Amino acid sequence: MKKIFILLCFSVLTIIGCEDDALIIEPKVSIDSVDFPFENRENGRFMSIYRNNAEQGIPITFVMAKQREVLPDSQDYNFCPDIQNYRKGVVNPDWFVVNHNILMTPEREVLNQNDHPNLISYSLPMGTYLLFLMDGIDCNENQYDVFDISTNDALTNN
Repeated sequence: MKKIFILLCFSVLTIIGCEDDALIIEPKVSIDSVDFPFENRENGRFMSIYRNNAEQGIPITFVMAKQREVLPDSQDYNFCPDIQNYRKGVVNPDWFVVNHNILMTPEREVLNQNDHPNLISYSLPMGTYLLFLMDGIDCNENQYDVFDISTNDALTNN
């Protein structure tokens, strides 16, 4: 009876654990650029392992630039004035800050890839999102990346 109970518990945990397919993406972060691997997605549920191949930690910020809708032509919009103001402490009132000034650990300091310090799990609602470097003096399009989430599917329990 004890073996059946243990087998049943193990089976239930396996089914629950394998229920949701986890999408893991790997944005690249460097001293002077950031690269998110997509420009738009329907579902905002994914995990990111930020890859930093620099010698030192790199601080980044992740914001929702447009809430409840997608910014038209978001890939062509110049976010530099807002980013420079943010670095000076002036936040765009339309922005929602998701992660502020998170230090991305260099890959050479990661002791265990299965417990990566740069792993962040997201369940993002519809909107336009912006990932940018915090230490830039000037601003150019390499220092930030923009992507859109087109549905609220990540917020449902399905």
